Amino acid sequence: MRDSSLYLREIYQSEAVRLFIDRTADILPGYEMDDIESSTVAQICLRLDGIPLAIELAAARMNMLSAKEIAARLDNRFSLLTGGSRTALPRHQTLSAAIEWSHDLLNEDERILFRRLSIFAGSFTLEAAEAISVSQDIPGESVLTLLGKLVDKSLLIVEPALHYPDLATRYRFLDTIRSFVA
Repeated sequence: MRDSSLYLREIYQSEAVRLFIDRTADILPGYEMDDIESSTVAQICLRLDGIPLAIELAAARMNMLSAKEIAARLDNRFSLLTGGSRTALPRHQTLSAAIEWSHDLLNEDERILFRRLSIFAGSFTLEAAEAISVSQDIPGESVLTLLGKLVDKSLLIVEPALHYPDLATRYRFLDTIRSFVA
């Protein structure tokens, strides 16, 4: 069994959790996360993939909902995470707008690949990406370059097989990004 005080210390040291606590305290002066709420806040931060804007928008909902209620509504994160600062740029006012802004920066080939890759619920290999992406729009030799561009733009995560040289490098979307593109 895990020492609960060690677990709580780890939660409080998480940058994502600290951001959630700080932003909640901005709208609820004196807010302090209690031990019962800490695992729920950690779950919120994990489900939001540690994306700072998403965490800030979730914390902004703490003036209307409890952490438990926010966690329960994360399946509809794009409707829940709205209402950022009125003085912020429009792309920083909602989670959907932030991801849409990034999507709009993609060229047409990157958008096509981005949409096609959204069929993968988990991670995938270069070979799998090529199998579903190669078409008259995207030649096979372009898939690796386009994958690299999506990685460079933080829309895909690379999971190298460092300790297992016989396994292929895998790629995956953050859950929030995959939900958007799907």
